Amino acid sequence: MGDIQGGGDSNEKPVHRVSVAQFAISRYEVTVSEYLRFVQATGRHAPEWQKAGSKYNIQTGTRSYYYKILGSALTKENYPIVGVSWYNAVAYADWLSQQTGKPYRLPTEAEWEYAARAGKKTKYWWGNEIGSKNANCSNRDCGDDFKYTAPVETFASNPFKLYNTVGNVWEWTCSEYEDKYSGKEQQCKGDAKGRRFV
Repeated sequence: MGDIQGGGDSNEKPVHRVSVAQFAISRYEVTVSEYLRFVQATGRHAPEWQKAGSKYNIQTGTRSYYYKILGSALTKENYPIVGVSWYNAVAYADWLSQQTGKPYRLPTEAEWEYAARAGKKTKYWWGNEIGSKNANCSNRDCGDDFKYTAPVETFASNPFKLYNTVGNVWEWTCSEYEDKYSGKEQQCKGDAKGRRFV
């Protein structure tokens, strides 16, 4: 686990071996339509650009450069939801558990890294170079044809049949953030203090 290729940030070190128990994970990011069902069912707050009349709303707002650029990708049903707080991500998982009768939670950082790499020892699940048309690279040129976010299932899935494990949007984990790995990357933290996204 960690920066196995070298050259990464200090918080990706030391590289070390971890074992994760069997777990299941969603094939792709939570979509706008999935998250809005949760908002409608619970009365939980939607991200500001989803609220009619908000100064950040993409139909009515002129406020932020970020929201102007992302435009309709923020509200298209098959795009990943963005701008969700850690608390709302946890609440979504809890709600989904109640709706389905199955236990859902955010993955630990160790689980996420294992799932994203699909058990490979390379920088990306397909190799060490970003290449072309393998992932959504936001504002970097990697031939993906998307300026910022891309619909879920746009690019090939990894060997675990998971989509967009590289690029597109950041994912929350339940692990507490530490500057150096200390074992907390394998545990879920009960609150948002020290939260981590990948």
